[in-house]
Amino acid sequence: MIKVVVAIGLVIALMIDQVTKAIAESNLQYLVRIDVLGKVLGLRYVHNKGVSFGLLKSLGVYNIAIITSAIILLLLFIGNHFKDKLSSKEKFFFGIILGGALGNLIDRLRLGYVVDFIEIPYWPIFNGADSCVVAGTVLLLFLFYRREKSRVGRDNGNES
Repeated sequence: MIKVVVAIGLVIALMIDQVTKAIAESNLQYLVRIDVLGKVLGLRYVHNKGVSFGLLKSLGVYNIAIITSAIILLLLFIGNHFKDKLSSKEKFFFGIILGGALGNLIDRLRLGYVVDFIEIPYWPIFNGADSCVVAGTVLLLFLFYRREKSRVGRDNGNES
């Protein structure tokens, strides 16, 4: 069952990422900002040769692809190791994280850069894959926290 739930999350994240990037590439002019919600949210199509949020551009595309691949393999190893301890929701969000990482790796290998297009003030331009990695991580950590809090509550209740 882990494979199905993780795969569903992964496919959803990949579809969100690759479809929105294709729309951005075909409808946005390179480097030209379009305001969506005034200055709060805009769209600007850029080529990101760095890692998440444009960091570490000097490493080069192949070094970044190798690092990204290693991270994905590490995530797969961790997920496989803990597969029996994860709830279905946790597995789903794990798949979302993997799908986001894979989406950017696909761009990097196919194009030599990652397509970014979502712009908010005081933050580097990002994309759907970045959003999936961040949202999946936050939600997964929230579920871990909630499970641990519930376990501690049960343990404390058993001691009295």
